[in-house]
Amino acid sequence: MAFDLRTLLSPLLRWRATSAEGLENLPKVGPAILVANHVGLQDPQALIGIVLAHSHRMPAILAKWKIFANPIVRFLSNTIPLYDDRRKTIAEAMALLQKGELVCFYPEAGVNTQQTIGKVKTGAARLALASRAPVIPIGLRRISAVPQTSADHRHDILFGRVRVVIGKPIDVSAWYNRTVDRPLLDAVTDAIMTRVAALAGKTYTG
Repeated sequence: MAFDLRTLLSPLLRWRATSAEGLENLPKVGPAILVANHVGLQDPQALIGIVLAHSHRMPAILAKWKIFANPIVRFLSNTIPLYDDRRKTIAEAMALLQKGELVCFYPEAGVNTQQTIGKVKTGAARLALASRAPVIPIGLRRISAVPQTSADHRHDILFGRVRVVIGKPIDVSAWYNRTVDRPLLDAVTDAIMTRVAALAGKTYTG
């Protein structure tokens, strides 16, 4: 099924990204944590399309939509639900990384069309420290107009497009072997999101 999905989804989703820079930074083998900003409801589709087209790998994407809790939908879309108990979410993501898979985070936890990125979730940092998997920053830039109405949002899901900029892996090894507390998670998150924001043409304010 995985091969069939890759064959089917790649041409269907690749067009959602008008361009992609830094494809050489996407690993073709081994685990990695992809961390991107979130500019629209089309983001997961565009990113999946890019990764599939370049590396023939299906990234697992953390998603808070309730529909993704359905086992069938989860299997077809390769998502990890954001459970009320976040430890369960991190455990599922860790298990995938240990199998050599790709896991994608959107730390903003919601669409942000502003030019600044503020306080974000620290799950990606926590997983990076625990797994020691490479962290790949990704900047997404809207091409489609920002939705203003419910109809616009529905249109965005189906037809929204973005530009994708993929950066070089971020070295967080300086924070390994330390006590994992809030200041440490904030420091790693700041390092990651500063790079993500720069690639997205935004400013990270934390």
